[in-house]
Amino acid sequence: MSKKKPIGIFILGDVPPEDIVPLSQKVESQGFDELWFAEDYFMISGFASAAMALQATKKIHVGVGVVSSVVRHPAVTAMEAATIARAHPGRFTLGIGHGVPAWIQQMEIYPKSVLTSMRESVTSIKRLLLGEEITQKGEYFGFNKVKLTHPAPELKVLTGVVGPKSIDLCAEIADGMVVSVLGGPKYVKAAHQRIKNHRKDENFEMVTYVLASIGNNANEKRKDVRDAAAFYLNAMGPTYISDIYGISEKTKALINEGGATALAKEMPDSWLDFLTIAGTPRDANQSIKQFFESGATSVILCIVPSDELPKQLEILEKQVLPKL
Repeated sequence: MSKKKPIGIFILGDVPPEDIVPLSQKVESQGFDELWFAEDYFMISGFASAAMALQATKKIHVGVGVVSSVVRHPAVTAMEAATIARAHPGRFTLGIGHGVPAWIQQMEIYPKSVLTSMRESVTSIKRLLLGEEITQKGEYFGFNKVKLTHPAPELKVLTGVVGPKSIDLCAEIADGMVVSVLGGPKYVKAAHQRIKNHRKDENFEMVTYVLASIGNNANEKRKDVRDAAAFYLNAMGPTYISDIYGISEKTKALINEGGATALAKEMPDSWLDFLTIAGTPRDANQSIKQFFESGATSVILCIVPSDELPKQLEILEKQVLPKL
């Protein structure tokens, strides 16, 4: 008998903090394997949300995916992550990314080299988690006899990346990759193959986010995901993802025309077929299976709009999970 593939839920930053505990308990009680929290600036804290969820649940695996590599000093990120990991052994995963460019630029901390800042952050965090003392001066971060009082050597560190050079770096320094909500199966397959070219590791994780809305009326569900897809396309701009699907030029033109509003109004419906899961429970089952066939090790559904999450969880529990 083949092992059950993990299915999880992704909590967006627009979910009110006071709803985190009851939602986390509902996600666990309805049979999901994983629960991941965004740190979408300037909405809810990834670390605080994960800690609340872990304390309120019994066994579900919780991840932060992703925090920016430059918003916190790596020693602080390591301390935050180790504290949670030690309190809930085996139930927590840390995800680190470059950060959505628009938000990092708002804070005026966008690095000259996202690859260098990512390398310095992730490698130093992993060393600190192992219990090492670090004294070094990098291009972005300095350490003078820094050592965690409470290391967490078993904690996995994943990176949320998009571009080819960042994927190569992920294969070199991380324990897995967090795939963007806009990845789609074709992109997952390309990223998975690229990682395999650099690293032969059966334990390497491909945690794959996907925007989703499930119901009996497929047309209504497509409308539900449109605004969210437009939001992320606008925030990210043309990327390796849009290159793979051949939509980079159109994406750039629509952003220049009117940002997320223009994208939501004018992007072709066909884009939603490969960027999201929008449709009936049967459609969702087929799409989720495609993600796993493409190399995903877990599929994390980002339900939009967020206020529909409780209702959608019931549909997924009864009509999707039993058939996977």
